[in-house]
Amino acid sequence: MSRVVRVRKMLLAVMAVAAVVPVPLQAELNVPIAVRVVSFLQPPPSGTMPAAIVFSPGNPASIADAAAIERAIGGGSIAGKAVLRPRRVPATALESLAGYRVAFVAAGTRADQDAIAAAASRASVVTITSDEACVQAARCVVGIASGARVQITVNRAAARAANARFGSAFLMLVKEI
Repeated sequence: MSRVVRVRKMLLAVMAVAAVVPVPLQAELNVPIAVRVVSFLQPPPSGTMPAAIVFSPGNPASIADAAAIERAIGGGSIAGKAVLRPRRVPATALESLAGYRVAFVAAGTRADQDAIAAAASRASVVTITSDEACVQAARCVVGIASGARVQITVNRAAARAANARFGSAFLMLVKEI
């Protein structure tokens, strides 16, 4: 077998493996930190609180990330005196954000960020994401970057648009832009 044929077969095998979209074991979003951020909202949330998980229904990576966020929250995560109950909300049905106070924005929603920001502002929903570009562009309120250390960024303009206020102790610990 010639070298060219071997290289072609190897490239085809690599492309076939790359075409499979793996289901992440962990959400891109650092969910425990995101849940903790919710507890710093003012006035503090209490009781059972629905939490939206916004995802792009046409994007397998976004669907997988939404499922990972939902798994991480489980039947309910405690955020201060509130218990978060997750519900997935497709980016095609953003009018259903009314009644939520917080939305976790899954990966793979970049094409829908303008619509998500507009709907969240109308419904006064705090959006929390791992996509720093969303926060930089004032389309998401809170960004959580995980790496060697966790960096939480709050966009003031997006927070004002969503009528969101955070406790002063929290604001001393985060980066505001």
